[in-house]
Amino acid sequence: MKIKSNALPQEHDSPHYEVNRQFCEDFERYVATKNGNVKGSYNAWSFLVSGKIEGKKPWTIKYKKATFSGAPTILWRSTKSQSIFTSVTWTCEAINTSNSKIFIRKKRAADRFNPRFKQFKHYKRYVIKSNTKETELLCQVFDILRSLFVSEEIYRLQIKNNKIIIELRCEVHYFKILDKLLEL
Repeated sequence: MKIKSNALPQEHDSPHYEVNRQFCEDFERYVATKNGNVKGSYNAWSFLVSGKIEGKKPWTIKYKKATFSGAPTILWRSTKSQSIFTSVTWTCEAINTSNSKIFIRKKRAADRFNPRFKQFKHYKRYVIKSNTKETELLCQVFDILRSLFVSEEIYRLQIKNNKIIIELRCEVHYFKILDKLLEL
């Protein structure tokens, strides 16, 4: 396996280590089926893996997970709170965007006062800033990502200078969705 463990010996018995190891193995296997290259590392608390897939158009895919421990939740208890950050980034730098510039992200409270962003007509929990009408490519991308917009796992989507960046907040591979994007 090219993705390496950087875990301490005592972490190997953790169920979290096993989940992260399996996630990384699945990622490496998927990228290998696309004749791509991978790199990265994992342990019981985190992973950071990336892959480069050369197909019709080259795609870079990155998955990150980090577990953060906080201060004790209540002073007289010894338990600590934990937060898990997960991120997925899919990037293609050779896609014909016809000079389109689009930025879509989840809506924030301050957006009511920011005229630069308009409500994204397809999904009310998102806002959009755009210089273009929907093209065939954009319609295809929105259609492919529909389930991720509905589940609100899309963090942001940016299309600019023949480059598309799709960023998710989830801990799922979504290889079937990625397969559709690779065909664009």
